[in-house]
Amino acid sequence: MTYILSLLPILILVVLSLARGVKVAVMVGWAATTVLFFYWGAGGSQYLAALGVSLLTTLNILLIVLGAVFLYNIMERTEMITQISHSLDKLHPSNEIRFFLLALGLSAFFEGVAGFGTPGAIVPLILMALGFSAVLSVSVVLLFDGMVALFGAVGTPILIGMQVPLGLSSEEVNSIGIIAALMMALAGTLVLLLVFRLVAKEHGPLEHKKKVLVLYAFFAIPFCVLAWLVPELATILGALTMLGLSVLYLGRGKSRIDLKPWLPYGVLALLLLLPKLWEPLRMWIGWELVFPEMFGTSIRGAIKPLGSPFLPFVVVGLGVAYFKKSKSLYLSEPLKKMGDVFVVLFPSIAIAQLMIYSGETQPSMVRYIAELMSAMGQAYVVVAPFVGVMGTFITGSTTISNVVFGAAQSETAASLNIAPTTILALQLTGASIGNAICLFNIIAAASVANIKDYRTILSNNMLPTLLAALLVGLLGMGLVSAG
Repeated sequence: MTYILSLLPILILVVLSLARGVKVAVMVGWAATTVLFFYWGAGGSQYLAALGVSLLTTLNILLIVLGAVFLYNIMERTEMITQISHSLDKLHPSNEIRFFLLALGLSAFFEGVAGFGTPGAIVPLILMALGFSAVLSVSVVLLFDGMVALFGAVGTPILIGMQVPLGLSSEEVNSIGIIAALMMALAGTLVLLLVFRLVAKEHGPLEHKKKVLVLYAFFAIPFCVLAWLVPELATILGALTMLGLSVLYLGRGKSRIDLKPWLPYGVLALLLLLPKLWEPLRMWIGWELVFPEMFGTSIRGAIKPLGSPFLPFVVVGLGVAYFKKSKSLYLSEPLKKMGDVFVVLFPSIAIAQLMIYSGETQPSMVRYIAELMSAMGQAYVVVAPFVGVMGTFITGSTTISNVVFGAAQSETAASLNIAPTTILALQLTGASIGNAICLFNIIAAASVANIKDYRTILSNNMLPTLLAALLVGLLGMGLVSAG
């Protein structure tokens, strides 16, 4: 019975999100998780501390939304977004080609530079400027983000999410990285084919599938090689390689691209990447506002206000406003959007935190879920990626999914006499894929794109996510059998 109850918040979120909408789901889910939290034996202080951590997490995401909408509004009002939409006209006449090039290339680029859900805050707006619907743009970007988020911002999911808490060696990290990258390259092909169907529903039969598959190969092959050599830079270098090869391939070396309207995003990328390359700046922006032992408990809350992409967004936005002589900063819309997002985002994050911190007098709900999965024997290999997906779904982060479930996955592998690196690669891959259906990403990206119907995005992305996770699990089973 306890195992079923531990799954109840997730079941409520999934079922009600699809049946009644995300707002209803998170409110009912929050209420149910609150009851379960106290049933699990945790007290009022733990509850308040968990909500405190939720508030800090919500604030971090809201700052990203505010910064992204602020920059976009300035660029839209100064007609730079229109210029971006036409800057690739001479690269290839097909809007279809430009859609996939930007959706995958820029999603990978901004994921590798910043993480924090940044692709969902930037790329859909650019795709919408090409004439594609908001729902399709957000759905596709989140699906692609799930494909490229293996190593997040400079390797954070594998280095901070796995190596540090599990004490892994560099050789083990490299092994996990290459296995995960190879499986994701194959699963990504499946996701891409399913994205073809989504785009075809809105725009009719696609004419350039083969060329798009070539563009995908321009990313996937370098990505796998780099995952072995430098996993922390695999995503960003893979994205840059793809974009460079794509320009040569599509333009045959003759096309000229107007890069001027892209300059703000280039500066943004530089500002986001700079702390990763310059140690003194990284130490400075790494300052944390820490709340230790919140409400007298062992729960620790923290936020890195200087480490958020918010400041780079604002700096670039102010720069655009200055050089374009904008008469206004257009702040009313971003501020209103923040309020609308908070109503849904905070309770959804609270559900995740309450599940994680429910283990005061017994194992937490999250731990019971992991134990339930590990009771499946060798068949667990197929299920392992779904644990990663579930972790990202309830926590909103590839890294946190790895932190929460990595130890349980490793212990399960040892008990089943399976190489831990294989199971951890399945965890990492599943956690990355889960970004496509993570409610936090959906809510944040939809709010930036001014979408009220979150349910459509979730329904669009649910089947590709589950099929990709299943394929990864079957590949893992084949790898274990071969070993």
